[in-house]
Amino acid sequence: MTDSTAYYHLVRTDVVRHVPPATRRLLDIGCGAGLTAQYAKDALGVEEAVGIEYVPAIAQQAAERLDRVFCGDVETMELDFPAGYFDCILCADVLEHLRDPWALLQRLRPLLSPKGVLVASIPNLRHARVLAKIILDRFEYEPSGILDRTHLRFFTRHTIEQMFTSAGYAVHFAGVNRSRSWKFFLLNLATLGLARPFSIVQYIVVARPKPP
Repeated sequence: MTDSTAYYHLVRTDVVRHVPPATRRLLDIGCGAGLTAQYAKDALGVEEAVGIEYVPAIAQQAAERLDRVFCGDVETMELDFPAGYFDCILCADVLEHLRDPWALLQRLRPLLSPKGVLVASIPNLRHARVLAKIILDRFEYEPSGILDRTHLRFFTRHTIEQMFTSAGYAVHFAGVNRSRSWKFFLLNLATLGLARPFSIVQYIVVARPKPP
């Protein structure tokens, strides 16, 4: 399996950890080969896992694991589901790839059940490595990571909160994924913990629709 295809076969246990245990219907946007949603089915007893995937060959793999899979651009496809159908919607490393993630979040909100949640993982532009690149005039796209060449949008904690709030959600920052290298450990020690926020690679967000 090449690095490019391995991306589609990740199991995001860090994201599934925030899926409500009573979830019956799950929508995984950018589901890859379906392993994350399949894991949610097995671990949480999800009754129906639906996936949306952009790459046709990967969507075919997901269809072997999930109850239903739709292939196409989530920003332009018809989301033909009943209102309140899903108890949880996953957007793991998805929103930063979209032309208008604000509009998609607004379209997804009515699909959530009254106690439903949207769980997302979103890269943090305020990471120390990225800031250093900006300072040194070396802001260059990369094959993967925060500066992935397919990222169209970039966020910090503040702008993540703004995006969800403007789309009609109450947002809770449920966790983070951090850089764990010795360099960040020493930097954190040297700054007495002040550098800790700059080691955050990714925010895990749990968002709930605000009542009308």
